[in-house]
Amino acid sequence: MNPGWRRNYLRYKTYFLNVIGKYRDRAEVKAYLEILLSLLTISIFGIFALRPTLVTIAGLIREIETKRETLAKMDDKIQKLSQAQSLYDRERSRIALLNTAIPNRPTPEIFARQIEGLSVKNSVSIFGIETGSATILGEDTSVNQSTASEGLSLPQNAGQVNYIVRLRSPIEGYQSLHSFLTDAENLRTLNKFISVDMSTVTDNEGRFLILLIDGLLPYYK
Repeated sequence: MNPGWRRNYLRYKTYFLNVIGKYRDRAEVKAYLEILLSLLTISIFGIFALRPTLVTIAGLIREIETKRETLAKMDDKIQKLSQAQSLYDRERSRIALLNTAIPNRPTPEIFARQIEGLSVKNSVSIFGIETGSATILGEDTSVNQSTASEGLSLPQNAGQVNYIVRLRSPIEGYQSLHSFLTDAENLRTLNKFISVDMSTVTDNEGRFLILLIDGLLPYYK
């Protein structure tokens, strides 16, 4: 064992005894020491007492920052939604035309009414409108099918309804049939001619031109 520890012990013991003696003899030292010990005690207990509060305050600050970031993102989304709504309102009429041109379901009845209107406009007679099968309710099995037999193809999620229109006009009404074809190609409802055949027929009423249109009506789901 190191013999020097005894000398250190005696030296520090003497030092502490002198401090204790001055503490007892001098009132100001006693007062200062009591104040220091009191402050140290208060600080220690204050730290333990305030720690939960400080932790809570730190958590609230982080939560406030997170909510500020969320609020900023929501404000940005609201602004973009407002811009999108303004754009939609501005283009509403065009969107309606687009929905009419390329409907999201088979609408052969609308096409038939448009054909009837064109026949009245161009003074030609309709003696037959036929359409292929169309799914009114339920799963549309024609979607995603292609018209490869006619050399045509439709994009994914697209379908078609085939139609045949038969028209009759007096033999001198060729120009009326030509005007009808032009108007039919420019219908608001999109349609595709697959074939157009013209022939003549004679009956008790005279000689007439017969126009046969074979086409399809696409739609997009």
